[in-house]
Amino acid sequence: MIKVAIIDDEYYARETLKDLIEEMSTFEIIGCYESVEDFLKSKSKKDTDVIFLDIEMPKMNGIKASKYLEKYKIVFVTAYSEYAVEAFEVKALDYLTKPISEIRFIETINRIEEAFKNTKLNKIAVESDDEIIFLDFKDVYYFEYFEKKILVNTKSNEYILKHFKNLNKLGKELPPNFLRIHKSYIINLNYIDKLIKDLNSLQMKNDKIIPIGKTHMKDVKNMLNI
Repeated sequence: MIKVAIIDDEYYARETLKDLIEEMSTFEIIGCYESVEDFLKSKSKKDTDVIFLDIEMPKMNGIKASKYLEKYKIVFVTAYSEYAVEAFEVKALDYLTKPISEIRFIETINRIEEAFKNTKLNKIAVESDDEIIFLDFKDVYYFEYFEKKILVNTKSNEYILKHFKNLNKLGKELPPNFLRIHKSYIINLNYIDKLIKDLNSLQMKNDKIIPIGKTHMKDVKNMLNI
């Protein structure tokens, strides 16, 4: 999941953008803020990947504020087209003008996904006996945190993951088809077989039944459109 923060001093603008982003299955909104200062004081700044940032705000102009946000990918959202050159000078990922058209918004979403596709890992190193094997993500069914180790499960094998010690850090490096559904599990959405409603669980195509944590149920329903 690509984690998004929205910074805009206008409530209606924040809600409009929030509604658009919530329709995107690979994006998760982790906070909406009236100012850059509010965002920088928040806990969610540690997990944010992309910021949709207004420019004309009373406390701090978005262009000037971007120097405090260099670790994030920025999409400027403004009613003023004259800032476009300045926006790209500070290496913004994109520049949207209000009101936002659906077609233009989808172009931005595609650009964001492409940017993260190029920065995420393509393979992952795992231990197998005395060897280190490099697995393609397409072969991974799910990751499980068990006894202070991360286990990597494929169709027929289980490995110990190298280099990552917790699922939080791992999750930030995974492609968008992986979803955290429990404190101990991240699954590959391509290998879900069925939802077991009575057990609040998912059955994978290798018959493994994985519980859905209460705090992750909303994400699962949004991703599966249920």
